[in-house]
Amino acid sequence: MYNLNFKEMKKNVLNSGRKIAVAVFLMTAVVTNAQAPVPPSEPRPGMERPRPETIREISTLTGKVSKMAVNDDFVYDGFYMTSNGESVLVKFPPHLGSQITALVKNGSSVSVRGIADVAPNGEKSFRMNSLTTNGKTVEDVATAVPQTAPQEVSVSESGTITQLQKNKEGNAVVGIFIGNTILKMPPHIYQQLGQSLVNGAKISFTGFKKPENAGEVAEKKYNIIHARTISVDGKEYSL
Repeated sequence: MYNLNFKEMKKNVLNSGRKIAVAVFLMTAVVTNAQAPVPPSEPRPGMERPRPETIREISTLTGKVSKMAVNDDFVYDGFYMTSNGESVLVKFPPHLGSQITALVKNGSSVSVRGIADVAPNGEKSFRMNSLTTNGKTVEDVATAVPQTAPQEVSVSESGTITQLQKNKEGNAVVGIFIGNTILKMPPHIYQQLGQSLVNGAKISFTGFKKPENAGEVAEKKYNIIHARTISVDGKEYSL
């Protein structure tokens, strides 16, 4: 009887010791983890936080308009003016085209508030915030969001390449003239098709017609088509 009770007591003491040891270990681990400094998490590659843009000073240019400028869709989006003996390209959003072309003509005296910049080809440019001429002012304000989005018009056409449209620097193709249609594709597609895109080549394509956006004014009306598929030299490609 005495031996049995002694064995049970010894067993209970050992079990209690183990429980106490486990509890002490867990408490130590919690305290250690709570006190350990957490290193700052670094952003993964491609997830870096964008740096804030440098603030840009607004200044004013005055001078005379020499000629209007258009983008690759032949829509007015700027004009050249002579200010302090220098030629400057003034850029404005295409949706302001109807307002600006109604006020600004070659030889017009204008005052432009905006931000000085440099165009991709290195020429001086000026991003317009507002323009004043003959006592009237045009402000660069956001356009109202249309209640219904423009409906996409799909097309399927064929024809003959009459000309390749180059960028203003003349070193890259930005469109394909097919009569009164300009076919638009991503820049790398022109490079991949390379020698296939020549004047006189037969071409067929499907795509969507560029909608006429409010306020835009075109120097010349073209059918602007953004291609989805193209067939040239007997081969069809999906874009």
